[in-house]
Amino acid sequence: MKRLFSLLLAVAALYAGVAQGAVVRGVGDLALAKHDLTDPEDDADPNAYVNYNAVFRSSIEPQFHDEGAFNVFDNKLGGGNNKWCCHINGWVEADFGDKRYQLTSFTVSSANDATGRDADVWQILGSNDGKNYTTIFSYDHDGISPWGNSRDQVIEYSAGVDYKLPAAYSIFRYQAYSVISDNANQLAELEFFGRAPAEVPEPASLALLGLGLLGLAGWRRKRG
Repeated sequence: MKRLFSLLLAVAALYAGVAQGAVVRGVGDLALAKHDLTDPEDDADPNAYVNYNAVFRSSIEPQFHDEGAFNVFDNKLGGGNNKWCCHINGWVEADFGDKRYQLTSFTVSSANDATGRDADVWQILGSNDGKNYTTIFSYDHDGISPWGNSRDQVIEYSAGVDYKLPAAYSIFRYQAYSVISDNANQLAELEFFGRAPAEVPEPASLALLGLGLLGLAGWRRKRG
């Protein structure tokens, strides 16, 4: 009876880790959403810095080859150069320059190797200067992988369900802080989706609009 109770607790904890409204899209390349902000045309080179709409940076292994950090943007899942491995913790980010977006959703995908290498504490951060970062989303479940034991699995998190719709940022960063049980961390893919913030008229434009409305009101009174 005690063993059964412990098993039920473990299963509940596992589902709690995947929950928060997260959507499991499936397994493998076909489960990726595609056409994300870093490669909206879906024509980037998975092995080189060609046709991407962002500048990539990382705290370690800044490359596509040798399981480098930039492989998380290559639209490929699996082993070898289709994933980022093997750092204890670190970050990788996409910089969109003078373009800013509100992060409406994102996907994270597990790699092919042992579950113990999955991050169990990680965040998605936003910045406009590369120095000051704001937390957009946090996953903090010690010892629990968001993907369970599933490999090459794609999970999608959405604003309004899993996190509050943030301000617009030009940089989005994935930051890992710890892994489940290994001495290495791995991640297969990241996809960021967003929208440009609504345009706000300049003060001068607002003033002209106000004068126009006053004039229209006066013209209507004269006609009346």
